[in-house]
Amino acid sequence: MKAKLPILAIERLMREKGAQRVSDDAKEELREILEVYLSNLSVKASKITLHANRKTITKGDLFIARE
Repeated sequence: MKAKLPILAIERLMREKGAQRVSDDAKEELREILEVYLSNLSVKASKITLHANRKTITKGDLFIARE
């Protein structure tokens, strides 16, 4: 089963950035967007790690993968 980001954490993030109220479908949509983004970022970072003959993804790998 695929792990899901916590909805409450997503709502908290949106409220911290200025939202007064957030609909349930907006929270769910942002969760899906973030999960796709994080999945793609992880795949890119993993490829960078393998190219460098390492097994551990580092902060630097994530930085490079973001570009």
